[in-house]
Amino acid sequence: MILKSYIVEQNINILSTYKAVLLYGENNGIKEDIKNEVKKRNGDIKVINFFQEDLIKARDVLCHEVNNRSLFQDRKILFLHEITDKLFETISECLSNISDETKIFIFANLLDKKSKIRSFFEKEKTLGAIACYQDNERTLSEYIRFKLKNITGLSQEIINLIINNSNMDRKIISAEILKVQTYFGAQKLNKDKIKEILNVKTNIKFEQIRDATLMGNKSLVNSLIGEMDIVKEDTYFYLNQMNLRVNKLLEVKQINVNLKDLNLAIDEIKPKIFWKDKPIYLEQLKKINLNKLQQILEEIGNAEITLKKNSKIDNDTVIKNLIINICCKVTSVS
Repeated sequence: MILKSYIVEQNINILSTYKAVLLYGENNGIKEDIKNEVKKRNGDIKVINFFQEDLIKARDVLCHEVNNRSLFQDRKILFLHEITDKLFETISECLSNISDETKIFIFANLLDKKSKIRSFFEKEKTLGAIACYQDNERTLSEYIRFKLKNITGLSQEIINLIINNSNMDRKIISAEILKVQTYFGAQKLNKDKIKEILNVKTNIKFEQIRDATLMGNKSLVNSLIGEMDIVKEDTYFYLNQMNLRVNKLLEVKQINVNLKDLNLAIDEIKPKIFWKDKPIYLEQLKKINLNKLQQILEEIGNAEITLKKNSKIDNDTVIKNLIINICCKVTSVS
């Protein structure tokens, strides 16, 4: 049976109707959230973890655990990690004899439609299959809103702050949300205090450079870039900030194909752009066309690949060259 991850997250009790659940995909944050919620709601139940590598060496161990009943602990939960089709026969055999006292949760990476284990879990009514796809700004925004729904003062600006501070990583966001919940409790949220407790990596100089770069303001970029100190640990934060802004501009441009009004197009995108940032967006949108935005995204991607392939490369040089190249592209005639 195919289950939607966002529905399960809102009501984890849905999973109790299935004797086993498969969670697959690249979003480890969703898997971790669901796993932690299952453990929290079944605190008195024995939890046993298995990894595929160990089960391949001793295939009978899983079936033995599924069928083995203790006089002192009837109920148990099995977490099977890093599972692929190599264990399909073993798992399907064990599931044919599983008791109501045992629940199995299987965690796997990407599985294509031809995967035996994915197909098996999707078709069987007593089994659940949850695809855990990568988050986008919309899904992360909804996730934060749901998690902080009982705290007053939550605004889109605060949501954007948490998202931008996480590199779009749900696991980081989950940890940040816990900090917010622990600190504020029943108090109203405060943006400045959130910045403080999250150790927000706000780099005012980089934000200025990013905005000047995407406006094609060469003189300001030259002035700021000489003063900019690239912190190696924050390299991917800089790339992420540039990438997020370019994607936002691209989204507005695509909406504007039909609307023919940039002000209206900006109002259409979600999460909403903070009103103070609108003039900056408008100036950047007037400077860059769709084709250039796509080229800039490709340059950012190439810079990230370069950094990941060569750990000895000078991060400062890569980031500054990227900024200069983008600025030149914005001002080029083509």
